[in-house]
Parts: sequence; structure tokens; C-alpha cells
Amino acid sequence: MHHTTIVKLGGSVITHKSTSPPRVDNQAIRRIVLELKTHKDQLIVVLGGGAHGHQAAHQFGFGNPTTPKEHLLAGIPAIRHNMTVLSLEIEQAMQNAAIPTVVFSPFSFVMLHNGLISTFPIEQIKKALEAGITVVTHGDVCFDDILGASILSGDTILVYLAKTLAAASVYVGTDVDGVFEADPRDNPSAKIIPVIDNSNMRRVLSGTGLSKATDVTGGMAAKLGELTQLAGKSTEVAIFNLSVPGRLEALLSGKPIVCTRIVL
Repeated sequence: MHHTTIVKLGGSVITHKSTSPPRVDNQAIRRIVLELKTHKDQLIVVLGGGAHGHQAAHQFGFGNPTTPKEHLLAGIPAIRHNMTVLSLEIEQAMQNAAIPTVVFSPFSFVMLHNGLISTFPIEQIKKALEAGITVVTHGDVCFDDILGASILSGDTILVYLAKTLAAASVYVGTDVDGVFEADPRDNPSAKIIPVIDNSNMRRVLSGTGLSKATDVTGGMAAKLGELTQLAGKSTEVAIFNLSVPGRLEALLSGKPIVCTRIVL
């Protein structure tokens, strides 16, 4: 029986998130792909937008409830171009590593309703996985029947696919070791929270905030809010530091690492 693993590659790791125009981090991507290559079962890779998604989305007013529909629609080509560039960079690196890969861009098949998923067919994704093909998808801009257009975050995609496909494991790669009691960039003595469960979830959520770089999808608080939807599922969930070499490979191999695990 196949087990599906979903890995989120945080945009802060695979792109130079604070540079403009956006640039991919090719060195990090090559290293991450070699770690992904160690996984031998069904694999979905979800890309965060990083600089490629967030800069253009911010420019056209996504995330601001007062932005006119016409302005949001006008931002579609720029966001789509940037996310296509990013996804193809990942696909090329995976093909170079002999990992058979196809990219599914949500813009082409997902519909939103007031920012929420209304249509997200997965039959083609299931067929690709069954054929032994690694699936790459990513945060994207999509048509929205209320707002005109809105952003579908990589975290929302990750949780939707994990629930729909009953994924065995969900690993969320970021640029920090996990979830901390305070922002470790501001407070170097902040302690990591090794396990988030029903006893501390409310307290943890109240202490998380937005990313410091431009991010229209809400940062760690939004990430945790999405992941809590997997409560009660038999899915292993971990938030880990993708920027540290070897951490992803260790997770995929079932080895213990420094991370935050979510058990609800």
C-alpha cells in the first residue's frame, strides 16, 4: 500500500525573499532536491511563493480588503509569470536529479469563493502519483467568483491535499527550527515548542504573528491555523528548518530531528 507524503518548501528558503526582482536560491534548491530523492513512495511537493508570489501580490493589493476587483484581476499575469518561473526551476532541478516530476499550477483548475476553495479537482494528481510521478504544486493566484481573484496559499493547498488524499505525513519546511515561544530572530533565547497539542494550541496561536518579509498569506499564525484542520487525522505533521542541510532527509527517513510536531 502506498503512503503519500507532502512536503512544503517554504518560499523563504527556495527564493531570496527580500530581493527585488525576485530570484530563486539555486544552491538551496539543488540541495533540497537531493534530499527529496531519498523518498521512495508517493510524494507531493508544495512550493511557497516567496519573493515570486508575495512581491507581485502585494504590489497589486492582495491581502487588502479595500482593493478593487479590477486591480486584483490586473495582477494575475505578473503573479502567474513569477510562479511559473519558480515552479519550472524546481521541476528542472528535480528532472536533473532523475526524479520524474510534473507541475500542477492551481490557476488552471482551482476556483475560489471569497478566498476559500470551491473547486479543486484531484483526479489528475492521483493519477500522476499512481504512475510514480512526483507532483509539484504551489501557492498561486486563482479566479474568485466573489472577489475576482484571490491568493491560494501553499499552506491551504497542503492541508486540502493532506485531507483529501489521507496523506501519511506532512512536513512544513521553513527558515526556523519550528514554532518558538517568541520570535527567535528578536529573542535568541526563545525556546522551541517541541509538541503542539490540545493543551497548548490556544496559547501558541495567540503568540504567533506575521512574517517580517512581505507576506500576504499571514505568516506562522496562518500556517498553524491551517494545520489545525488536520486534527483527528492519522497524519504525521512537523514544522522544521528546511535551510539546515540534512533535516528534510532525516524526516523522510523517520529519524528524529529538532522540529515542532503537531499532535491534535
